[in-house]
Amino acid sequence: MWEQLEQFSHWHWVILGLLLLIAEAFGAAGFVLGAAIGSLLTGCIVWLVGNMPWEGQFMLWAILAVSCSLLYWRFFQARLQLSDRPDLNHRTAHFVGRKLTLKTDIDFEGRIQIGDTFWKVKSETCLKSGDTVEVISVDSTTLTIEKL
Repeated sequence: MWEQLEQFSHWHWVILGLLLLIAEAFGAAGFVLGAAIGSLLTGCIVWLVGNMPWEGQFMLWAILAVSCSLLYWRFFQARLQLSDRPDLNHRTAHFVGRKLTLKTDIDFEGRIQIGDTFWKVKSETCLKSGDTVEVISVDSTTLTIEKL
């Protein structure tokens, strides 16, 4: 077995890198991307250096695979989490800035209907039916309103 490892060439690393990229394409979510790039880089370096012992090749691949994985998770994965609509799944956050007309009196706390749902609301002042209010903030499922 050790004799076969001594025959490792740059082509072995390129083929391994391509196989790992194919595995990544099937949905590995970036987990084998660093190993694939490390393998391709190892193939290039082994080709440039020429005669490198297999132990050095594997050590080089391990270092490159870990380094590429850390770089990927540090720089690219963090940017994938940024969104141009961060409140997309926060239903109550969409209400901030919305103007409503009260149908009932609110004595500091109460409930109002928006669409087909009743929401808990709180206010620093007592509000009367017919007042126009604006949602100024949201705390979990409670809307804070103030009179316009």
